[in-house]
Amino acid sequence: MCGILAIAQAVPDPQTLTPPGWGDALSLLARRGPDGRGDWQSASMLARLGHTRLAINDLSDRGSQPMVLSSDQPLALVFNGEIYNAPELRTRLTGLGCAFRSTADTEVLLHALAVWGVDETLARIRGMYAFIVWDERDRSITAATDHVGMKPLVFAVGDGVFRAASDADALRAILPRRPDLDPQALCHVVSLGYIPAPLTIWRDVRKLAPGHVVRWTADHGVREHRYWSPPSFIADGPADDFAEVWEPIVRQHLLSDVPIGTFLSAGLDSSTVALALKRLGEHPTCFSLALPSRDDESLEAAETARHLGLPFQAVAFADQPLAETLHQTAAAFDEPQAYTALLTQVSLCRATRTHAKVMLTGDGGDEAFGGYIWHRQPPVTSQSMRSSADALAARAARPDADAATRRAALDALASRSFVHAFLQAVLPRFHPAEARALFAPLSPEYDDEIYAAPASAEDAPWLPWPRRAQRLDLLTFCAGSILPKIDRASMSVGLELRCPFLDRRMLEWSLRRPGQPDEADPARAKPDVRAYLQGHVPERVLTRQKQGFSLRMRQQDPWTNLMPWFETTRLAREGVLHEQWRAFVERDAPYAESRRFILCMLAAWAEERI
Repeated sequence: MCGILAIAQAVPDPQTLTPPGWGDALSLLARRGPDGRGDWQSASMLARLGHTRLAINDLSDRGSQPMVLSSDQPLALVFNGEIYNAPELRTRLTGLGCAFRSTADTEVLLHALAVWGVDETLARIRGMYAFIVWDERDRSITAATDHVGMKPLVFAVGDGVFRAASDADALRAILPRRPDLDPQALCHVVSLGYIPAPLTIWRDVRKLAPGHVVRWTADHGVREHRYWSPPSFIADGPADDFAEVWEPIVRQHLLSDVPIGTFLSAGLDSSTVALALKRLGEHPTCFSLALPSRDDESLEAAETARHLGLPFQAVAFADQPLAETLHQTAAAFDEPQAYTALLTQVSLCRATRTHAKVMLTGDGGDEAFGGYIWHRQPPVTSQSMRSSADALAARAARPDADAATRRAALDALASRSFVHAFLQAVLPRFHPAEARALFAPLSPEYDDEIYAAPASAEDAPWLPWPRRAQRLDLLTFCAGSILPKIDRASMSVGLELRCPFLDRRMLEWSLRRPGQPDEADPARAKPDVRAYLQGHVPERVLTRQKQGFSLRMRQQDPWTNLMPWFETTRLAREGVLHEQWRAFVERDAPYAESRRFILCMLAAWAEERI
């Protein structure tokens, strides 16, 4: 788990390879990798790679990066993540004549790329990763992200130069010109809640989508392709037993030369991880976040840990002013989001980093096994409302629109198509027309279709329910919001999070299963997971209502108190927002509290960077 950085160019130019911001970029990436820093240039002076290391496997210098093969195989690699099946691949590669100098999974990946090439290597490895490899033989640079985007990579191409980094903050530091904000991305933040790939918050900076490879050469420029998609068909015949698939995956996720802990809430997914660890003979410490609200789950999590005979520690949500928590969160994220869960995730990671360096989590369980509320039944669209959608959108875009009009516009938006209804079930906040009006000074191109286009491109309407919803969530909400949330929050303090439910093998098994009648019943959803837990955890774990990880405050609508601060920020003062922006977040507006939070989050993010 690390930070990676790269520049490749068409003709040798020492000035391009040594931009003033290179050192700044590595310093920004140091939060992802505080244990070491590496820098390498190719003999041809066409490429430079940088790396900051979080040492997990092979803690010696032999595991340092950039990692380079011998001169007769001139490949250089920077890698962020974990290859969980590295031991098996190492055995295979040793049999093919590869000689290893380290026990790091990075060297396994490097030899695999040399022996099998990029495409076959991606078909063989199982893990979470983003990597960049320079090949001196054909003067090419190739970058890839894992199948669901657990590890990030952004890049920019211009003037015959390819630049890439783990996050947009570091990439901006090595660009010749600072990019402008992308108005369409801002609209996505307030309506979708996140920025879907390939967009980023910055113009001309691209996000490499999950399961994608990008290759750059001077002759052909950038060529990008997808190497993995979730299953789009249902398997015939009986499925394997859940435990037979699950426990070997969790065992591989224990690959580490440092101690491993696990996050434990009172829910099904994290309890399933903890039970697997116990059954595998492991006794990690379980950590839970104690929230300052009646919805605190830490006491029930402690009961589960006692039931399993595992050590437990509750960590308190940061006892500090809300504005300070907001700024800490904004500093951790290279792109803004619209979810208060970012605040709780950062607080949990900051508190547990002093106790452990690697944590297993239950993230991805809802995508793999259909646990979200909106998975219960397909959304219904209304033909009668669809006919009024355009007129309501136009009215909602006006500052003087009343609350009833704004709510009716959101309802009508959901009637446009299945995908529109699905997105509104996930995050109904600002209507796309409101988003366009809110950022009117930037003249964004944004409407109902642009809003839904990223999800529409991934929809598989032939799949049965809820597999259609699970697949869509995996490629939209999970890839765009959840995984950036846990990556940036954990990497801001040098903590590695691992998600066994999102393992490629788990998803290819779970998403191919035929639908089961119990899945539509909230009390019996995730039947495979419930059967695995039955008799091993407190009964209340199996019967309690699902609870999200968003911030739940004792104070009603705390964001209203931050609005005077918001009005002093650059976002409010420098002509980014409509001059009557207050009308869109009035107390009687739909989801008014969440709308105010979104603006506060955007403002705090901008204060850190603009």
